[in-house]
Amino acid sequence: MYKVKIRGIFATALSKLALDRGFSIVQPTEVVARRLGLPPDNSPPDLIVKDHESKSGIVVMGDCGAVETFAKVLKEELDPFLVQAAGGVKEVFAARPLQEAGATYVVTPEGGRAVVPSRYVVYPSVRLFTLVKPPVGPAKGLALPEIIVAGRYVELDTIGGVKFSRGIGEEDVVRLRILAESRLGLQGLGVKFKSSAQYAQEEEILREAQALYEEMLRISSGPWREGEVVRRGECLFISIFDREVKAKLDEIRARVAPTIRGHHSLRAQGLGRCLDLLDYAVAEVYEKASEFLAMGPVEILHIKPWGDIVRMRGSSLGFRSGALVVKRNLRPGGTLDGIGARIEPGFYALTCIKPGLTYVVHTYYDAVGRVVGTYINVNTPPEIGRRIIYVDLLLDKAIKSDGEERVLDMDELEKYRGYFPKRFERVESLLPKGRLECTEEGLIS
Repeated sequence: MYKVKIRGIFATALSKLALDRGFSIVQPTEVVARRLGLPPDNSPPDLIVKDHESKSGIVVMGDCGAVETFAKVLKEELDPFLVQAAGGVKEVFAARPLQEAGATYVVTPEGGRAVVPSRYVVYPSVRLFTLVKPPVGPAKGLALPEIIVAGRYVELDTIGGVKFSRGIGEEDVVRLRILAESRLGLQGLGVKFKSSAQYAQEEEILREAQALYEEMLRISSGPWREGEVVRRGECLFISIFDREVKAKLDEIRARVAPTIRGHHSLRAQGLGRCLDLLDYAVAEVYEKASEFLAMGPVEILHIKPWGDIVRMRGSSLGFRSGALVVKRNLRPGGTLDGIGARIEPGFYALTCIKPGLTYVVHTYYDAVGRVVGTYINVNTPPEIGRRIIYVDLLLDKAIKSDGEERVLDMDELEKYRGYFPKRFERVESLLPKGRLECTEEGLIS
């Protein structure tokens, strides 16, 4: 039985799902423990689940067997977007630093790229690196020319200093700092206390630190061949939840706590305690609340299947003919993707977002209001509110002002199609036919 620690806005639903599928919940919040009737258990987790920065998905990290099992559960129960990292978190490997456009990077043993921070000066010879952020999809990772070895309670590193995970309380920080300075005897090495350390006996921490210290001495002695993995890291994947997945999580949460329809979509809008009140009042307000939240300034979260976020800010003009119209002023100097026109002063975009449609339409205008071109992005049905949230399905169509049409990004779609839910196997069928424009009166064809 794997042990899982879950935090974030999906904690109740995912804890219930994990519990039903044979996982043990450890270090639960008081609220989750009460809802699920969980006994106290502060043992270290085999995997950790936390919110993705978009608040529309999760990041899962831990023991590879546990991570793979949890990923299988998500695929079977929720059918979300899911992508595995190319390499392990805190994986130690041997690599030769390379240069590109003035930046230093290394190729991981799994074939991904990881950037080396500019504060490090590294020579082009084989040396050890630690992968602190593995590459996910096309996104580059981050590697340090340091050695970091992680256990269940502590991490030792060649960086130095005493560090603490954010989940450790102030009193435990003081106690653990005294332990580090008086008994660990790290001889210039650094230590980071993981959140589980606050629940552990000091002798357990000391035994683990000693074992990690001996392992670090062995690792540092080398020699190691280029491309060799010296120490395996923890597995990691990112899973992005569209509106359909959030609706399934609403149903799971409703088994253990009052939950209105659209609960998790509204949580992604930043609603907190007031949403708890709506849950207990059983108030069906999702559509009306979404329309209310979409008044005034809004932010469009264009989420890539691997978790990268493109943020676009604008002003809502309200709903016109069933579509939310958002006006965005464009910064001069760049070029409009797929259309090729240079962005001049005064250019702006009108974006039409229609609930239920699997595409968003961006029409670009010059300073006097003439149409420059239209860009149609295929995506999951959008969530409406102060944040417009959707997942990019990597297929687009550009329409120039002279009527020329081009379908874009087919190569990218083919490369990353494996990250998609089964229900989006035929993305090509979602691309609208004909010419569309977003106007101040709404979407027209």
